[in-house]
Amino acid sequence: MRIDSHVCFSPDHPPEHLQAILARNRFDGAILVVDGPELPEAGPHIAGFVVRQGSAGAQALDRYQRHARFRGIGISLERGIPEVAEELARRALPLDVEMRPGDFPALLRLAERLPGLRLAIDHLARPAFHLGLTDEWARGMEQAAGLPNVFCKISGLVTEVERLPWRAAPIRPFVEHALAAFGPERLMFGSEWPARLPEVTWKESLAVFTQCIGAQSIEVRERLLGGTARVFYGL
Repeated sequence: MRIDSHVCFSPDHPPEHLQAILARNRFDGAILVVDGPELPEAGPHIAGFVVRQGSAGAQALDRYQRHARFRGIGISLERGIPEVAEELARRALPLDVEMRPGDFPALLRLAERLPGLRLAIDHLARPAFHLGLTDEWARGMEQAAGLPNVFCKISGLVTEVERLPWRAAPIRPFVEHALAAFGPERLMFGSEWPARLPEVTWKESLAVFTQCIGAQSIEVRERLLGGTARVFYGL
């Protein structure tokens, strides 16, 4: 099963526009990150919904869980550790985490406090690729990877590129470091489509990912391209 672990949508690029793109590239589906409180209509190519609503309480989760494809909540650590985290752990629901390298201490506190909560770092924690590897980011990724309930998305790679056309060379060290720290069992590909359209297409998001992971076995590639997402989101 091949899954794009992180897509969004916009008025100009609704979820149905993604269906043909996924089919052409032999992907089975995608995780759609939406702003609550209502979940949009979407075709079978949407494997699951993540609701970006950190203040969601038990009643909101009750409502979301009535939807067969609801798969978790997304939050930003810029607002601090969300109150909903304990309830998500109790319900065995995962948490997507939007963050920057400076947020690693908060992430580590959360993951250590709730070892039963599955967390996914979105977009490699959005490092500044043009600055090269920093100790803050590299050490934060290693510490996060030391906690078995923390996963990571190799997503939004081109979104953070300062200048186009993109080159894989400045991005590759970050992906290699993440792969060494987490291993393919806790890493997953995500395009962050339709961010950076029309300059960067979904196909280019996959291309930069492929160039950055380099030569890998079929088993490793399939884990990164869907196997990990299937496990993390319970698909």
